[in-house]
This record gives sequence, C-alpha cells and structure tokens, in this order.
Amino acid sequence: MSIIKKVVIVDVINPYQKIEEATKNLKELKSLVSTYHGIDIVDIIQHRTRPDKATFIGSGKVAELVGIVKKQKIDIVVVNAIVNQSVLFNLTQYLWNDNPKIQVWDRIDLILNIFDKHAQTAEAKLQIELARMYHMGSRIYGLGLTYFSRQSGGIGTKGQGETNIELMKRHWRNQIKIKKDELKKLSIQHQLQIERRKSNNIQSISIVGYTNAGKTSLFNYLTKRKKIVENALFVTLDSVTGKLYLPILKKEVTITDTIGFIKDLPASLIESFKSTLLESINADLILHVIDIKDPEMDQKISVVSKILRELKVHSKKIIYVFNKIDAFSGNGEALLKKINDIYAPYLPQYISVTTDYGIKKLLTQIEKQLTA
Repeated sequence: MSIIKKVVIVDVINPYQKIEEATKNLKELKSLVSTYHGIDIVDIIQHRTRPDKATFIGSGKVAELVGIVKKQKIDIVVVNAIVNQSVLFNLTQYLWNDNPKIQVWDRIDLILNIFDKHAQTAEAKLQIELARMYHMGSRIYGLGLTYFSRQSGGIGTKGQGETNIELMKRHWRNQIKIKKDELKKLSIQHQLQIERRKSNNIQSISIVGYTNAGKTSLFNYLTKRKKIVENALFVTLDSVTGKLYLPILKKEVTITDTIGFIKDLPASLIESFKSTLLESINADLILHVIDIKDPEMDQKISVVSKILRELKVHSKKIIYVFNKIDAFSGNGEALLKKINDIYAPYLPQYISVTTDYGIKKLLTQIEKQLTA
C-alpha cells in the first residue's frame, strides 16, 4: 500500500478573481494529487498580476509556505503551473532547512509521477522517460546561466571554454535520441500490427476522452473484459485492445481503450505518447466518451478535440458518446437540446454503462458508421 504524502498546492490568480473561483479551478489538480496518493493539506493562493520570477508567489507567501511545511510536516509542494526550474530550485532552497527531503514540483512533474505509478509495459515506461527528458531539458536553458559556471577546458570538456550547460545540453540531446530510437522500434512493431489487421479487413474502433469520463467502463462493457476501473485520473496509460462482435455485420472488430486526455498538456508530452495513441490515430471510428454530468463538459470536449487535431487523427468518423446520463441532475431537456444543436455532426449518443441505457442504440450507430 502506498504511503500517503502530505501536499501543499500553490497557485497565483488575478487580483480581481474571487477565492471561490480560484478554489474551483484547483479541483482538477486536487484530483491529480489524490491519484498520486497524496492528501491536500493546504492551498496557498496568491493574488498577483503575474507570477514572481524567482519564487512564483513572492517573498511574503514564501514565508507563509515555510511555516506550513514546518508545522504540517509537508512532503511535496505542487505549483499549479509549468514553471522554470530555477523557481522550483529557489522554493526548495527556502524549505530545505525544515525538510531536507522536500520535493517541489510543477503541474507536469505531478502528472509524470502519476504516470510512473501506472506504467506497466516497456513502451509506457519509455514514453515516460522521454516525456521527463523533454520536460527537464527545457529547464536547462533557464537554470544554466544562473547555476552553472564556465569551465576553462580540461577533463570532461571539449576544448577551451565549453560550459557545463553546453555539456549538459549535449548529453541531454544524446539521451533523448537513444530513447526515441528505442521507442521508434516499438512503434514500428505496433504500426505493423495495425497494418496487418487492415490488410485482413479487420476494422478498428478507438475510445478516447477526457480522463475519468468513463472510457474504461465502456470498454469493459463492449468487450466483456474486466479491466480495473478506478475513480482516479490516468489509470489507463497503455492502450489495451479487445474484440467487439457486431451482430448485424456478423463480424468482429477491434476496440481500444486509451490514455485519458487532460488540459494544459505540453506538446512534448503528447508527442511522447504518440506511440501509445497509434490505435487512435489509425482507427476507422472514434468513440469520444464524455461525462454528461460534468459542469465543465464543453471545455473538456474542446480539450480532447484539440489534442486529436494535434495528433492528426486520420478518422473522419467520430461519435460523441455522452456517458453517465443516469447520474445527471438538472434540466435534461435543455441540455439535450443544446447538445443536439451544437454537436449534431458527431451523432450524439446518450448512454449509461451502469444501467445499460442507450448501449443498443450506440452499437447500431457504430455498425452504421463502419459500413458508411
């Protein structure tokens, strides 16, 4: 059983933004902390027009943070942003005396550490290593001028005047190339499997969606598999493929569950996971699963659509599957009208995996699209 870590979340908001709104915006980060098996002890929200260049939150709030870390015996501080390494380094320096083991992360560090917990295959582990290298590598530039001094040539340097930072950049580029080459070999094998299925006229469906929308529950239902379902983000890292028999077409198709998407993912992180997402990129049909009871439903649909565009998903056939309809409370008639007005081109389907509602209609629409 994982040890629960005590976490402080740090954020900067516009001076005119209300604390209630800022707290609401931290909801997703709190879910990420929970997935990591952390417990959110305190939120430090600083009103500033822009983050402090040295510490993100400014000296006054840093003093408050030091006091909290000491009193509450905090393990991890998470900054709700993607920040320069020097900011994390400076904050760590302030906290070292009270906790020499303190870890200070930004949003991407937290996601990558969650990925580490859930990675099962060699492919997923390689993707995480590569994503971490991209994330750390981008920080070298900001950190280098401040913390690395010039060398005057000698052992470990390439001629007069090469800097430590230049050596580090070169080593970083070499390591990235090695990992990319390893991942490319696995990707080629994966692509060959996809092409082999296509040559045998086996059609494919890919389930995508915002993390925690219910993708794995739908995958389990359609394939009769028993893949673990948890109320947590990023439980699915590796694409998992099963079979679905379509009675009208009288044939089997493959169906794949994929990693959940999330907002504010840097392009490098998406690029690292392209190998896992090959099934989605090459699918004949995409099922975009959406949590209909989520108050941020429209924003999350937009996030997933944007990532699919960035991935250059080939399939022009996408069905929007509005899940958890049994748990929706509110003006259902108004919501359905809005969905049908805005998302009609995506053939909206309404389902509940829990109650079986709408599944037969969804299967009929799937068969129709695969024969169109």
